[in-house]
Amino acid sequence: MPAALESLTSLLQRESFEVHTVDASSFVLDLVRGTPFELLVVGYPIAGFDVTDLVEATRGMGSMCQQTAIVIVTHQEHLDGASTWLDRGVNRIIALEWPRARIWQAVCDLLDIAPRVPLEVPVQIRLPADVARDIVLFHTANISQTGALLTGFRSLPFGTRFEFSMTLPEDDVSIRGQAEVVRRTDLDREGLEGIGIRYVNLTEGGREKLNGFIENQLARPA
Repeated sequence: MPAALESLTSLLQRESFEVHTVDASSFVLDLVRGTPFELLVVGYPIAGFDVTDLVEATRGMGSMCQQTAIVIVTHQEHLDGASTWLDRGVNRIIALEWPRARIWQAVCDLLDIAPRVPLEVPVQIRLPADVARDIVLFHTANISQTGALLTGFRSLPFGTRFEFSMTLPEDDVSIRGQAEVVRRTDLDREGLEGIGIRYVNLTEGGREKLNGFIENQLARPA
């Protein structure tokens, strides 16, 4: 998918990243095993190349890229198929039809992964009309300055955007904003059913309040 990767390559080069591009082959598997990269970007689908082989090579024992983020770049029509690798070694799925700012934000989230704090508070979600007309209640399992892990009675499709509000402990004013679903949990590996979300935007004062709470929690003795 050369055209697809060129779109993301130009963004990375603009931010002074050194970008290497290679065709899909067995050489790629040896490359990721022996060379440390900050980010792996994979076009999907690629004829004759199995994403599973790449993930196994990247995450396998002795690989230089065990902790490297993997991003799959695809078209909207292939999102469902690509999303089967989320949390099976792949960290993000990006659709080329998304606005450039949204694509770049997904990459930035991975290059600067925020620490998470365990926290269980209720989260009210107002879904788009084409998904549901009611307000859905979830609970956080953990939160960070960029996103959260939510558990609840239902899952949401990958990429769904919604409005949310949550109230932090010992606070009377809710944090409100917009978020989107970036992954679903792996029940066997993580032991819970839920969705990972990232904040798209927060209302005025919400960002400062959230960041302050997380910084205080991280500063506490273990």
